[in-house]
Amino acid sequence: MVGKNVYSVKSICVDAVISCVLAGVSFICQFTAFIISYVKGGRGPKAVGLLGIAALLFAITGLVFCRSAWKSPDGGIFMKRISGAANVVMIVILVVFFIIGLKG
Repeated sequence: MVGKNVYSVKSICVDAVISCVLAGVSFICQFTAFIISYVKGGRGPKAVGLLGIAALLFAITGLVFCRSAWKSPDGGIFMKRISGAANVVMIVILVVFFIIGLKG
């Protein structure tokens, strides 16, 4: 067994990778909206709201791909867990920002 990688996964679940990419795009959209809103003192253009909505849609779509990845026998469990956790965290963050925005 010397020289063999016992823990390697032979196939990658494409849906899990797509889900991770969508979580990353969601994070970038939300981070950009947050920075623009902070710089403008909370009086940003309508594009800031659209970035937030786009981030939420990307995260929801990522969850759909994550669900599809869990049904697939390909790939390892770790990537599937990461993709699900990343999208759920993004949705929670977006909902919290939405609630804070309603109160402010």
